[in-house]
Amino acid sequence: MTTTKYTTSDYLTTDEIHRLIRYFKKMGNPIMELLIETGVKTLLRYSDLNQITWSDVLGKDTLILNEKKTNKRREITIGRSLRESIENTYNELKTPNKEDLLFPYSIQYVNRLLKEGGKDVRIRNKNISTHSLRKSGARFIWESNDCSDEFLIKLSQVLNHSSTSITRK
Repeated sequence: MTTTKYTTSDYLTTDEIHRLIRYFKKMGNPIMELLIETGVKTLLRYSDLNQITWSDVLGKDTLILNEKKTNKRREITIGRSLRESIENTYNELKTPNKEDLLFPYSIQYVNRLLKEGGKDVRIRNKNISTHSLRKSGARFIWESNDCSDEFLIKLSQVLNHSSTSITRK
């Protein structure tokens, strides 16, 4: 009988996020740059991120989707800096078809790129994956609100967790 080993992804600091973004900029991969920013700012799982098309977000203030895991409807405000990043990436990619996916990569490929990037920018002793983006964004929001229990409850609702103990992890 084989057992499946699950590893928990780690959150990244703001500095580590910026180092990864700069790494992918240097590597000429604007899709990964945008993925990191979008993942951190929307708190979406990769299963939702890789369903987004350009037409879902270009020139829009709100992203509306049904989460794949929970099948719950989410309306996410797209802030000014993320809107600008989306537009800049779209233009840098020579305006792809608006029905194309923003992030057409498999989760395995993205996780491999994130791990390689993490090694190259000397992020040590952390298990980096697409889920690290969601965790990093949530942790940043929680810490920005004085790590309050009240905000933990709000984050738990935003993340669609069944309990605050899952969010706390």
